[in-house]
Amino acid sequence: MSLFKSFKRFSVLQRVATLGVLTASLAIGPFVSAAVINDFDSDLESWRFDFGGTAPPSGIVHDPAEGSPGNAPGAARLTFGFPGGGIAFTGDVFGSETDLTGSTAIAFDVKIAGASSQDAFGNYGFAQFVSRETDGYNWGSQSGFNLSGPTDEWQTITIPTTANGGMDMTATRAFTLQIYGGPSQNIPGPVAIWLDNVRTVPIPEPTAIVLLGLAGVGIALQRRRDS
Repeated sequence: MSLFKSFKRFSVLQRVATLGVLTASLAIGPFVSAAVINDFDSDLESWRFDFGGTAPPSGIVHDPAEGSPGNAPGAARLTFGFPGGGIAFTGDVFGSETDLTGSTAIAFDVKIAGASSQDAFGNYGFAQFVSRETDGYNWGSQSGFNLSGPTDEWQTITIPTTANGGMDMTATRAFTLQIYGGPSQNIPGPVAIWLDNVRTVPIPEPTAIVLLGLAGVGIALQRRRDS
């Protein structure tokens, strides 16, 4: 039986629901594929120390021997020199204001060095990965997270591109990774991490959503036959 004939057999409610699924599927956009922003294969790719910290000094270097799974060797090693307050590194990744809301999120891989100091809660500080919006580098203030172990293992962290305690990534110029380890966190010494594979996370393609909707149509039709 054709899909059109099957559709005609639906109740009014089933038809409305089906059309709603298909219309919503086609209305979502824009759609972009995953894109690597920083892979650190050969250099720091515009990442730099930004602000904060006391002694010991903070710093960033390119480490050609490291790299997250599935990626070529090469990563940025960031040292946050606590004790102190917030310490931040920034990547000036876009030459002009860039709208990233066509992607679901920004993802990146981190590995905490085993010799890093823990805070009062057994973590390695409270971290934020924020967008810097417009040519004025406005602070995006995306919600933060506790940087936790295990150490010496790669983990993936995902940050939504739409407001998550901050502003949408609609005019992004840069990213800043900050770790806070001052009062209440009380990190007694430095924290070192590797950063790799900063990338966009794509929104599912419309065809995939349409297929899910059609699958629901098929299930509804089968139930109608069985009833």
